[in-house]
Amino acid sequence: MAVSDFLLYCLISSLPGPPGVSIDNAFVQLVPINKHKCPHIDPVRDISYQLYTRYNPLYHQNLILGDDELLSKSNFNFSQPTILFFHAFFESSTAATATIIKTAYLQRGDHNIILLNAPRLEAGPWYLTAARNTEVVGMYTAKFIDYLVSRGLYLPSLHLIGLSLGAQMAGVCGQNVRSGKVTRITGLDPAGPLFKKWPKNLRLDASDALFVDVIHTDAGIFGYPRQIGHVDFWPNQGISPQPGCTIPEVKRRNPDAVVEPIFCSHWRSYQFYAESVLNPYGFASIACNSWEDYISQRCDANQVPVNMGFAVDYNARGNYFLQTNPEPPFSIEAIKYFKK
Repeated sequence: MAVSDFLLYCLISSLPGPPGVSIDNAFVQLVPINKHKCPHIDPVRDISYQLYTRYNPLYHQNLILGDDELLSKSNFNFSQPTILFFHAFFESSTAATATIIKTAYLQRGDHNIILLNAPRLEAGPWYLTAARNTEVVGMYTAKFIDYLVSRGLYLPSLHLIGLSLGAQMAGVCGQNVRSGKVTRITGLDPAGPLFKKWPKNLRLDASDALFVDVIHTDAGIFGYPRQIGHVDFWPNQGISPQPGCTIPEVKRRNPDAVVEPIFCSHWRSYQFYAESVLNPYGFASIACNSWEDYISQRCDANQVPVNMGFAVDYNARGNYFLQTNPEPPFSIEAIKYFKK
């Protein structure tokens, strides 16, 4: 890109807009914002970090990389665990996905909940640009984490969680944190399109944290189709349609739904995880060679079940399978596999 084109693009992208609209929790924008063309980050409009705690559960406090005054005046508690959530394509920090994750943790107890907000960079229908921007968002967030560590954050208390493209952002972020190794990254149905062919430095994999757990619910369509974490969970085979996600079922629940019929199975990943925050032992699962073996009860019945989600065993490795209910509560308390 010529210098003049570069400056022109940066000027245009710095102006108010581009026009966008939210449709059924999906943010659609007239034109894409490609941060590879203009890498300057506006810490309010491009990528922002919104803090929620027990003292401000309804209204967020903004945190900005390098702004000590904002941090000191916020309710951020360095003695509490910190959750940093990366939203998906089409979304923002106000989407139901981020709100449900945030609410679950706030109901559980004291946490610093930081919601990343980058709707301009992840807006639809510009998937290619949004996917490329995950690298920019992930690397910028790594700098933000290093800043928090320099101000007193205990890195082992940090847990990164990302949905779809957000899971890929979390992977890039984990790779680029310089103050130490992130302890845990949870990928909620990590995005599959494009990422299956992209190198590891642009996507989530097991090297991005000391422990990476992944929940697959739409593998092969919107989700990544293969194991990529230390432990990967495949509820209901990990594919579409998940129980309760056929188009007739969705329309019966919500006749006016526009986006849900498309993304229902993809969204099950965050819904399962959010439920596990409040019911940590509800999603017991077992290791098996395949879904077919699981259904046919050809797994090792003597093994100890591993919980999917919040209470996962950090020593778990491999692929785990389980079944869920079609509607909330999704968890099935007893594992039918072990009922002889």
